[in-house]
Amino acid sequence: MGSQQIRLSQFVITYGPGAIIEGKEGPRIILSPEIGLFRPGSAFSPRDYEISDQRMSQGLLGGAGIYRLPSNAELGLPEDRYIYRTKPFPEWKLCLNLHSHGGDFYVLYRGRRCPVCKASGRKGQEAIRFIKACPNGHMDEVDWYFIAHGRQAACQHSSWFKWYGGGGSLSEVIIECPVCGSRKHTLGQVYQWDWPCSGRFPEKEAGWQRYISQCDAPAKIIQRQASNLRIPELLTLFSIPPRHTKLHNLLQKRPIYENIVGSRPSSMQELKRILGNLASAGLIRKNVMDEILQHPWEEIASAIKDVLEPVPTSYHELILEEFLALIQGSVQGIPPIRAPRPHSPVIIEINPYAVRRFKGPNGNVFRVTPVLRLRTVTVQRGYRRAVSTTVIPKLVDISFADPQNPEQRWYPGVEFLGEGIFIIMDTNDGWGFEISGDAASTWMKAFRNQSSYPDHVFRDPSARDELHPLFVWWHTFSHSLIRAISQEAGYSSASIRERIYVEIEEERARGGVLLYATQPSSEGTLGGLVALVPYFQDIIDAALENIEYCSGDPLCLEHRFQPSFYNGAACYGCLLLSETSCEHRNMWLDRNVFLENLP
Repeated sequence: MGSQQIRLSQFVITYGPGAIIEGKEGPRIILSPEIGLFRPGSAFSPRDYEISDQRMSQGLLGGAGIYRLPSNAELGLPEDRYIYRTKPFPEWKLCLNLHSHGGDFYVLYRGRRCPVCKASGRKGQEAIRFIKACPNGHMDEVDWYFIAHGRQAACQHSSWFKWYGGGGSLSEVIIECPVCGSRKHTLGQVYQWDWPCSGRFPEKEAGWQRYISQCDAPAKIIQRQASNLRIPELLTLFSIPPRHTKLHNLLQKRPIYENIVGSRPSSMQELKRILGNLASAGLIRKNVMDEILQHPWEEIASAIKDVLEPVPTSYHELILEEFLALIQGSVQGIPPIRAPRPHSPVIIEINPYAVRRFKGPNGNVFRVTPVLRLRTVTVQRGYRRAVSTTVIPKLVDISFADPQNPEQRWYPGVEFLGEGIFIIMDTNDGWGFEISGDAASTWMKAFRNQSSYPDHVFRDPSARDELHPLFVWWHTFSHSLIRAISQEAGYSSASIRERIYVEIEEERARGGVLLYATQPSSEGTLGGLVALVPYFQDIIDAALENIEYCSGDPLCLEHRFQPSFYNGAACYGCLLLSETSCEHRNMWLDRNVFLENLP
């Protein structure tokens, strides 16, 4: 069996269980981790590859752990040796060797070789492009027998079919039974149908036994490479005080944390006994115990108190926690802190003396703070199959139970280190900037009456901050800043990500944005992004100009936001970015809100 290499981060950001990956020998589906990696008898355990992040684990994942994928280099294996198992999907193929078929048709079949010309391998063979999927996350092969024969057919032939119509439209593609000659429907006809769903999850199938569940949702025929076939649901948090020091991260390791919660050590002797028992049982390494115990008890006791404090349990609260930490850091700074592993790089650092201030056209002042070092933890919680225009796609949870402890669940994650630029209004830590105008009033109307929007389009459905006009203002500004950095400094806009912050009280609100680059091999992770801070006035001026003028005007600017819409004046000529940069899928943007409230 061959192997297909992907970056470890791609498993979380792009692919994951239930995704179809194009392999060297055809498309394959990535199996669930309890089958593909941590299968029974495997030498791998999720505990060996845990990412420690208390805010993510306890705050958003209900206490579940976060595992990362090991690399071939880490395991000392050759690069062409596979670690994670996949299986062929879809299994149907097209043989394109027209001259060998005795007629002007392709052969649609499943198996190792074409049943007509006996060709095999990759020469002249192509995996079928179409599968069937439903908004509840199920996926299966297309029922080619039904397309050829219809509902009530005496012919039982189902192993292969003739395929007429190659490069034309779907309405020209005809599936014909080679035995009875039946050709009931064209592919164009059935492509529009609602099909009964089989309830199949092929990623949960070990061996050849099908994993079937009950499902009443309508299924659709869709191309296997369609972007809406699998939309990952990602959660990202930054490491911030107080649970961000090396000692905090060590105490958050699952075996240590579980024992601290149960015993609440009140002295160095009690903690030493707990850690010694864990080390003797092989649950932690001895160097971890030694590294904790080298700290004075007062410092350890303070860190234990921090990690035992309840963690906010909503995305909104956790992001607000980040916002407040960055505001405080922009004034007081954050000293460089390293991760638990030996020789680890710094995971967060802000130098308050490097903060700069720049003016907008109306005299408002921006506080621009270089975040010299930054750590992010990204977890894929599940995926959605947005294959229907009438049914809201369901989130498919991709966690799995620990083989050694069925009550413990695990999610795939990845941690990145990089840098960022934090921007807020300087007056009164951002509280002094208010927005108004017709466009802002319309957004505020939608914010107060949110019933026309489905939950899954929001970062946190319980808050729905995205509809607030101040969020729209900062999000619009953020996109224009990323475009300006790309134009003025030569960065690829896809290498910079954003996080929009708003804090909303009854009578006032404030906001800000963090632009960051953390993914390996992306531009700006070696100091290049923060080096732009002294020159940020030029970037702000360019961003303002990008918002004011668009090549799509006057049509772009005349597009007014209305409740139930997702955008106002925004298009690819002025604001929209690649999906790797925008945390909100290019929604909640409006030039009119910004132009009515120039800073």
